[in-house]
Order: sequence, then C-alpha cells, then structure tokens
Amino acid sequence: MIDSPNRSAFFRRFSFLAWAYSAFVSFAALATLALLGLFFASPLLAGDLYEGRVERVVDGDTIQLLTGDYERVRVRLYGIDAPEKNQDGGQASLAALKNLIEGRLVTVDVLDVDRYSRLVGLIYLDGESISQTMIALGQAWVYEAYCKVKVCQDFRAAQGQARRDKLGLWADPDPRPPWEHRRSKRN
Repeated sequence: MIDSPNRSAFFRRFSFLAWAYSAFVSFAALATLALLGLFFASPLLAGDLYEGRVERVVDGDTIQLLTGDYERVRVRLYGIDAPEKNQDGGQASLAALKNLIEGRLVTVDVLDVDRYSRLVGLIYLDGESISQTMIALGQAWVYEAYCKVKVCQDFRAAQGQARRDKLGLWADPDPRPPWEHRRSKRN
C-alpha cells in the first residue's frame, strides 16, 4: 500500500495526466470537426447573396449556376413550381426560362437548401425577379406549400393576371399542377 504523502503525490500526478489526456482528446475532436466542416461545407449558404452565370437551365424552375469562384451549383427558383419536362407545358416552361436567363449573369438571394442539396433562392436579372417573370408569363405556378415570404403576394398577383389573360399554361382551361403530376407518377 502507498503511504499517505506518496499517495497524494500519486493522485495529483494521475489527476493531471487524466486532465491532459482529456484536453488532448477534446482538442483533436474539435480540430477534426473543423477540418471536415471546411472540406464538406459549401461556401454558398442560406441568407447570402451571390452572382454567377447561368450555365444551364435544367427545367422550368431549376438552373445550374457557375459562381465567380468557378463553383457549379444547382439553384431552384424560390416560390414557383413549373411543369415537369414530360408534362404538358414542361418544354414551353423550360424554353421560357432558357430564353430569359441562360448564359446571363444573375444575382441569387439564397433562402434555403432543399432536400436534394440544391440552393433555393430568389434569382434576379437586372433587378427583376425571375420567379415572378415566369409566373407572369404563365410558365409556372406559385408554389403555395413553400412560398412564405412577403414577395409571394406579388407572385400571387402575377399569377392571377396571367390566368385572366390565359397566358402560357393558363391557355388550358384546367392545367394540371406539377405537384399533382408528380404524385400521380409515384402512385
């Protein structure tokens, strides 16, 4: 058995070693997490404003953007849902968005990241909202399930006018919304 003076020195030394080991492990864990965060994190985050060139229009509500840092990112237009490519009006919607912004320099106000890891944002060309323009042309619906910011009031007004004027998809007396089209394909 260790006598009393040596016992307290032993436990002091042991306590210091335990503390040092614990501090080292904690530091290593934090350093690893920081490095992983730098490696996997996209510099494009919700709440940020970015400029980039529209490299490709994927469909009537999604683009591929080449940022100033030469990063390619997918961006979904906030607040709209355009017909699917294989749906009535899908090719017209795709063509309309291509004519508006393909190859052009746009500004993206990132609002969210969706479940497919796409940025979701308001896209502007020369200060004009592309989401609102697509709705006003009758090439997309207001996506009521997700359109929750103040600008959505303007989107709804544009949709009402396009509907009254029978523009784009509203030329059909009973156009099928894309969310219904997707649901029927799943079932």
